[in-house]
Amino acid sequence: MTDYSKASEVRTEKVEGHEIIAFPTNGHQPEIEWEYPEFQCLCPVSSRHDQGIVLIRYSPNKKILESKSVREYLSLWRNKHIWQEYVTEEIAETLYRACAPKWLILEIEWAPRGGIAARTISKKGDIDK
Repeated sequence: MTDYSKASEVRTEKVEGHEIIAFPTNGHQPEIEWEYPEFQCLCPVSSRHDQGIVLIRYSPNKKILESKSVREYLSLWRNKHIWQEYVTEEIAETLYRACAPKWLILEIEWAPRGGIAARTISKKGDIDK
């Protein structure tokens, strides 16, 4: 069984140096929803893969995210050690900074581990508008 007694001391990792591409809306402002069913990262204590389905929803303002660059960015998390809760916030913040939407919601529905199914959610911007 994995010893989590020193979990507060583990180092986590981030994806760095990848450019998220965004292009002008040119007046088009559809609400956009994407699903990435192959997300993986590593537990920072056990190094076991955490797997989940990423759901991204956002309302563009002046820029729209380019899907291929987002897919490549998400795939780069595969061998990064990070807590599920942290990676959700990291991804949401990166995408939000890349396109400055009116609002963005990022959810990850995690495959059950140890009998617990988890969902982590990060919300950015003014979602009520």
